[in-house]
Amino acid sequence: MKAYLVRRMATALGLLWVVASIVFFSIYLLPGDPAHIILGGMDANPTPEQLKAVRETLGLDRPALARYVEWLAHVLRGDFGRSLINDRPVAADLIVRLGRTLQLIIPAITLAVALGVPAGVFAARRRGTIYDPLTSGLTLLGFSVPVFVVGPMLVYVFALWLKVVPSGGYVHPAEQPVRFLTYLVLPALALAAGPMATTMRMARSAVLEQLPLDYVRTARSKGLAESGVVGQHVLRNALLPVLTVVGLQIGAMFAGSVIVEAIFNWPGMNTYLLQAIGVRDYPVIQAVVFTASALFITINFLTDIGYAVLDPRIRYA
Repeated sequence: MKAYLVRRMATALGLLWVVASIVFFSIYLLPGDPAHIILGGMDANPTPEQLKAVRETLGLDRPALARYVEWLAHVLRGDFGRSLINDRPVAADLIVRLGRTLQLIIPAITLAVALGVPAGVFAARRRGTIYDPLTSGLTLLGFSVPVFVVGPMLVYVFALWLKVVPSGGYVHPAEQPVRFLTYLVLPALALAAGPMATTMRMARSAVLEQLPLDYVRTARSKGLAESGVVGQHVLRNALLPVLTVVGLQIGAMFAGSVIVEAIFNWPGMNTYLLQAIGVRDYPVIQAVVFTASALFITINFLTDIGYAVLDPRIRYA
């Protein structure tokens, strides 16, 4: 197990370095000059002396390789520099925005797994009955309707028509926990709809693959109840593909939360990124993209560890 962990960690760190390099160098392919933007935008007419002074202040006149080495050294210390627009520390603002995004993603993925896995197991055990096509139909609906349609539909039904929850907004959970939950309900549901359908479909398929196998017949022949056979034996083996899907869905949620945060006015990490792209705030863009990539790599690493826990054969492969 120790050697398996070392291999996976080395791979994750190597990927993180590659991502950091790509993030740094690709950011300079974006159109626009941050010096022009800081001095009033492209409609302004700054003098060459003003542009030169701003570039020197920001270090944009230095060779890219020197800036890369310096940036990488600062990133290792958790320092992403200062915003080109408001001169605030990027790391401080990013921590706040990331926390808000995680406050949205963690309940959404919890809801998707908590409902998707039992529904998939239920559909697999009821194969051939009316319940199977009903759950499959719900799965197809979840696949087919994108989040930018689900979100406004939820707003119309629950906020504008029934008026049971607000249409959008955010408060800190420590300050007003009940109000925070009312703001969380709709965006979490919108973000969880697609992953819930995917998880349910994968759980159903994985359980159906396991049910005809010999070890299941052996467990039944010993007199175990069907719920015990599924819960103690089938589900553990069926969780491997489900774990893969869940890990991928968490990464996809970071992308999907861009739309959800915009629809429900949730001030998270992705709205922070969109604002930075609009004004070419390079340090903020680099910090957000790198952080999102690092989180995705970490999720994949944890998924690999979950494989080894669920199936000891994997750690010796």
